[in-house]
Amino acid sequence: MDDNVLRKLLGRFKLPDLRQALEEWDCVAVDGEVFVGGGQKRVVVDRVLRACQLQGEEIGLEQLGALDLVYNKMYSRNRVWNAYHFTGHKKKQDDCTVSADVFQRSLRKQLFFYFKHVLCVRQYSDALWVWLMVQEKGGSVWTPSNIVHMVYYPASPHIFTSTMKAEYKEYIKQALLLTLGYSKAQFMDLSGRDVESLAELAKRRHGQKDSSRARHSQEDVSPESQRSRKRKKQDEESENEDVMQEDAEDRQWREDYTRETYGDEPQPTLENVVYKLHASFEHGGVAPGMDDQPFHMTVKFSGSNVLEGMKALGPAGIAEPPFPSYLESLPHIGKNTILLAEKRKPEDGDNSGNN
Repeated sequence: MDDNVLRKLLGRFKLPDLRQALEEWDCVAVDGEVFVGGGQKRVVVDRVLRACQLQGEEIGLEQLGALDLVYNKMYSRNRVWNAYHFTGHKKKQDDCTVSADVFQRSLRKQLFFYFKHVLCVRQYSDALWVWLMVQEKGGSVWTPSNIVHMVYYPASPHIFTSTMKAEYKEYIKQALLLTLGYSKAQFMDLSGRDVESLAELAKRRHGQKDSSRARHSQEDVSPESQRSRKRKKQDEESENEDVMQEDAEDRQWREDYTRETYGDEPQPTLENVVYKLHASFEHGGVAPGMDDQPFHMTVKFSGSNVLEGMKALGPAGIAEPPFPSYLESLPHIGKNTILLAEKRKPEDGDNSGNN
């Protein structure tokens, strides 16, 4: 056991979370006396290390990886996750349901052909959390830069990964494709810190084909939903019965539009949304020499939840509905890097066969 690595891993947990983390890790028997008397986190970590030493069993790289996996599950929002979509499924649909043990054995078998590695897979709720260390040149030294974290929801064509080194990214993707029986993996231009929100957005993109407005209309027609909205409206009217709302009709239109576009439920969490504009410069009589020159611009929205922020624009009177399609469709397109390119019409006399 590498005491320095174990000490660093234990030290990353917040002290109130350490007991739960050790229970989930389940690699060392720690009695309640370790936490008696409180004290600084360093003191508690020293007690845990002594308990590991007294246990006498070797704690190897896979056990250390399991502890790192527990940490990344508990504090998953401390890193950025990237979404990939698998296509070309070759197995029966029933074969998509994978347990942690089956997935670990299958993935380890595929990774064996590419590089030496250490792998740990655990199941939390309906997701498989994966910890992978690539051991370059056969080394067994703990190398954080060579560690990859992944989250896979069985029976779905999506996987979410931490940042991977370029030199072995393709090997890992190929091993995943062979393990799950797909032929292609494509980055979805979707990334963020809330992996559950990313999973929801990815499912919306590839699992729902109807329009956003029609979908929300169907979701919100339940009697309870209608009664709730009616009570809310009645309460607002009773509180303001002596106040005449001159813009009541406009306010109602904004609220109806927001409900039809975004629904009543909270939106999945996205911290960043980036729009990239690729168009031709239109001088407007100011700079004729630049007419039809390439014009590129990037606009980035950032916040605790950009989707909730956009949902609030209409009712707050900050933006005038209806929104442009590239804003209105954002909760359903399953990406947060969007390219906006102009549609150019062939000019008169242009031969489309010539390049």
